[in-house]
Amino acid sequence: MQDIRLIEEKLKSYKLLKVEVDNLEIDLEGYRPSYGSGATEVYAGGNKSNNPIPGRSTARCATSLIEDTLMGRTQDLDEKYFRLLECRRLIKKIDNILEMLSDRDRRLIKGFYIEGVTLIDLSIELDRTSQHLCFVKKNILRTYFKSLIK
Repeated sequence: MQDIRLIEEKLKSYKLLKVEVDNLEIDLEGYRPSYGSGATEVYAGGNKSNNPIPGRSTARCATSLIEDTLMGRTQDLDEKYFRLLECRRLIKKIDNILEMLSDRDRRLIKGFYIEGVTLIDLSIELDRTSQHLCFVKKNILRTYFKSLIK
């Protein structure tokens, strides 16, 4: 039962995921993640304190503060980039599963979870009772959408 609820939450967030992907792509336009250590090598064996370090000039400390700021911005962009990848994967999984379904089952899942159509309206459209559609919907979620929660 808990698994079904998690699957339903992911399906209901499908539209929001698409919007989030679009916004993340705008934020990350032209950005490529760097997997190197970058400015962190500056501190190998050193201290990240703002106070002058014996043997290090004041100018060197100021440079370190600038590098800290840039590293923070890069970290934020890296987090956005990985969130973008995560959202794209989930959208692709949902799209792949929807492609596998029959037309009637796809209409039921897309209509109910993504488009927000009620089961009563779908029952009229698909010429089935709402109780039958509820049973079919749960069966589809158990059978096809388990991979969304792994």
